[in-house]
Amino acid sequence: MKRRILLGMSLGLAAMTLLTPMRLMASASKRTESEFYRIFLGKDVKALLDMPAYKDGVDLYVNPKAEKRFDSRGIDLKELGKYLKEKGVGIEQNEWVIITDVKVDSDRIEVHLGGGGEGRSESKKAGKGGEYKRAGGSRINFRYGRSVTDADLQPEEFLPILGRVLDTSKIMTAVIPRDMPSEFQDAIRSKKVVEGMTYQMVLQSVGEPDQKKVEDSTDESLRETWFYMKDAHRWVVRFLNGKVGKVQVF
Repeated sequence: MKRRILLGMSLGLAAMTLLTPMRLMASASKRTESEFYRIFLGKDVKALLDMPAYKDGVDLYVNPKAEKRFDSRGIDLKELGKYLKEKGVGIEQNEWVIITDVKVDSDRIEVHLGGGGEGRSESKKAGKGGEYKRAGGSRINFRYGRSVTDADLQPEEFLPILGRVLDTSKIMTAVIPRDMPSEFQDAIRSKKVVEGMTYQMVLQSVGEPDQKKVEDSTDESLRETWFYMKDAHRWVVRFLNGKVGKVQVF
């Protein structure tokens, strides 16, 4: 009997030892989520595309597979067009709107705009007259295809992804470190790239590149080139040892 009691106590202590790190990890994640909410909740953003007036909103696949149905942002435009036609427009392109809720799920982040598409009764009422724009807002579902981590919730990581479909300049004004040189702060707010910017600064300013290329080097220097297509122009951003050395726009 004593052996059983001792064995049970030993197993119990072992279980507590194993669970303690998990609890610490969970509490750390909650703190990260709270900070994430604080940064994004209630902020003004401008839509870069029409979004449906429906609670399902827009699905954006952060790391889309090589499938023709997804555009460069990770959006299925055919599916989006279907929802816009069936449900009407909750958020119009170039419309400024407030982020009314942010939800972090196991494999996705939801950003609710102007109500998150939940105003269904108002939408039905507005839609009776055949109006294109409907009440209730919309939402964006950022689907990661894996577990969302604390690193994904860092502003410098999420802002470029959010910037695929929203103008986040007003959020960036609050997030840009004050100790950053003013020339880089101004470039990020204007969505430009200037010499001397780091990888993270460029990502925060203009988002993920369409293509990356690591250049061969005859010395120990690290040379990398990022390519963008923006406003019908090709941007070539050349890095030398982690900082922008040259920017070309064609």
